[in-house]
Amino acid sequence: MTTTTNKPTKTQRNERAILRRVIIDALKAGYELSVDDGGDELAIERSTNAKAVLAALMNTDDDRLILERRIVGVEREHGWVRFIYGNGNDGCDVICDYTVNLDAVLEGATALAEKLEAR
Repeated sequence: MTTTTNKPTKTQRNERAILRRVIIDALKAGYELSVDDGGDELAIERSTNAKAVLAALMNTDDDRLILERRIVGVEREHGWVRFIYGNGNDGCDVICDYTVNLDAVLEGATALAEKLEAR
């Protein structure tokens, strides 16, 4: 009897590493995270649990990670990151689009993507 393992591909490993970095950096910046996977309801809503957010991602072809936080003098600050899986470049291009207010939050993920791409 042979067993088969579903080892993640290099693309999937790179995508997961970049997603993890986005999640960790967003949580450190004080954001609550929601995942919109295109369904009728959010896959996860306003979570601060990194493992739960990561588990809610990569179950469809693309996701939108919604970031929200309270800032003094502002009702709520919102932003989003769109991920497309299998987007090419061994997963280093998983971040497809995002709102510009998240530039600082995404610096670490961008640097990681560049490092993985150089390998």
